[in-house]
Amino acid sequence: MKATEQTELDFYVQYLRAHIKEHHFEKEDNTRFIESRADAALDTYTGEFSAGHSPHRCHEMAMRTLLEGLYVSRYDVVHAILEEYCWKRLPSSVWEVTAIHLAGLKKINEILDRYEVNGDFLVKEEYPSLRYELLGAITDILDGYEL
Repeated sequence: MKATEQTELDFYVQYLRAHIKEHHFEKEDNTRFIESRADAALDTYTGEFSAGHSPHRCHEMAMRTLLEGLYVSRYDVVHAILEEYCWKRLPSSVWEVTAIHLAGLKKINEILDRYEVNGDFLVKEEYPSLRYELLGAITDILDGYEL
């Protein structure tokens, strides 16, 4: 492997690791998945480059391959609700830990499962309904904690 390709591969691996960690996807510790996805992104880049496309387009297509299905996590959906609707109730300093906690609860996951929340969810029409159902469940949970 050329040094340039290795540098690109390392970039994709590190970028994907950071993205998965930041958005709290379950694949955070799945090295095989991360390396496989990074390899696919590099293959996309080199294929696009070989087809004569600009480096900018090659990188964009590689990033699409790298992040396919990993755009929005369940944590992101819960965090967005806390940020949008619970900002008076909870200080922003606890949104992350609260979103992680809530996204791990059975009650919240049952709602997310019903709406088939996955890494591409926000493009669906059902988001407003999900948002209000989750807000109700989160409010009930926070009321139980007397927050």
